[in-house]
Amino acid sequence: MIDHALTRPWVVTKSYRREPDRRPNWREVICAETNNHVEIGKQDYMVGPDGQLMPTRKDQPPPNLRYFNRSR
Repeated sequence: MIDHALTRPWVVTKSYRREPDRRPNWREVICAETNNHVEIGKQDYMVGPDGQLMPTRKDQPPPNLRYFNRSR
């Protein structure tokens, strides 16, 4: 990646290994500043313009509340 804000080029080398007798399940997560996707448990959601969670597919269940701290 070359960006004029950086002092020198930035390089990342990634290695992937395949487990024997399994189909590859490679997943790359990009944590960009403008990324509005959220993974809660094993479900993916989007954060809408109003800051609320939105489903990413039809009939998606709401997020499980066990992943959130309850207010007291």
